[in-house]
Amino acid sequence: PDPNSVKEAAVKSLSVARETTSSLSSNLYREVKGLTSSELEQVMLKATRPDDTPVKGKHAERLVGVTYQISSRYDIYDAVLRKLWAKMAEKDWRTTIKALYILHRFSADGSPEHAAALKARVRELRRTRDPKRKEKFFSSKILLAGDNKPETEKFRSFMGRYAHYVLIRAQCFGGMFDEIAEPPTSKDKKKKSAPKPITSTSLRAENLEAAKLLLKAGTACYLKPGEECENTALAVERVASDLIGLSSAVAMALNRALKDDDIKGADPALIKKWCEFYSEELAPQTRAMVKKTTPKLDAFGLFLPSRMGATVSPDLIQKGLKLEEVDSTAAKADDAEVEEEEEGEEAPAKEDEAKEEEKSVEANEDADEGGVATKQDEATAGDEDELDEEEEELDEYEYEEDEEYYDDEDEV
Repeated sequence: PDPNSVKEAAVKSLSVARETTSSLSSNLYREVKGLTSSELEQVMLKATRPDDTPVKGKHAERLVGVTYQISSRYDIYDAVLRKLWAKMAEKDWRTTIKALYILHRFSADGSPEHAAALKARVRELRRTRDPKRKEKFFSSKILLAGDNKPETEKFRSFMGRYAHYVLIRAQCFGGMFDEIAEPPTSKDKKKKSAPKPITSTSLRAENLEAAKLLLKAGTACYLKPGEECENTALAVERVASDLIGLSSAVAMALNRALKDDDIKGADPALIKKWCEFYSEELAPQTRAMVKKTTPKLDAFGLFLPSRMGATVSPDLIQKGLKLEEVDSTAAKADDAEVEEEEEGEEAPAKEDEAKEEEKSVEANEDADEGGVATKQDEATAGDEDELDEEEEELDEYEYEEDEEYYDDEDEV
């Protein structure tokens, strides 16, 4: 035989033997560790085995069930997330996607009492640097840094999109989107305070932006040709169920706001944006996702709900879209009423001022007339005195003439 051929065959045999030995050693180490670890660590190891078998329901339920057994006063997610991150950082994409699926289940099915802690812990870890791997926790660079075999390229492509979706969901929403669906409850039942407007609680702007991001990431998880397998199908089934839940949660909040007129103090422009998002993006894209995904999931024995859950009627959608116009019209009407009230209040004051002016004018006229009359009386009195004086002078004059006349007669 050709020496080169023998050499190549020997090198290839050694390489295969080394890979086989490494794989056997790894699996043996995993099994030994499973026997010596605690019960939850054993379940974690079994659930994230690097094989084509998807995560079993009993394993996922056992892990998630811990959140219902431990009080919310204790932080259980720091250790859990660090273990999941260690699994995600492994080279085999099947272990990575299984760890992502378990995180997805913690976010969707975990106890509501621990939901806030999970969101906060994921955000904190994503800003923290992993000292072992020299990158931040849940870094996409580490998640996609596994084996680059051609036969796994398409699966890894889907895994990248799914990882993006799971991390957004885990740090923005808990349960079946209770942040939007459920009305806020007061922590202190003894203190009775006025309820906050719905645009400050369920339908606030932060939830709208997060819902838009989640919808975009969720619809991107549609299975492309060549990406179908049991692990990817199980992941897509959870994504489609999430989108149905998100659509139902938004519908419940909008129905509560528009049907029950729970819009006192709310921002009409923000409610309009929610109505536009639900009617133009969320509901139609969710239906399209379910329609396209259902046939592919049926092949793996996975089934989606046949109904979308709660919906919003077209009449209520139109009401929400026109709410801003109604609010502006009502504001104008209120302004008009205020102006009328102010005018009504000013009218009596103006009438009083007019009456006072009339009185003052009359008083001035009376004063002027009194002054003229006084002057006329004085003038008249003066004229009468002058006439009296003239008459007296005339009388004196006549008397003197008569007197002289009679004196002359006497003389005669």
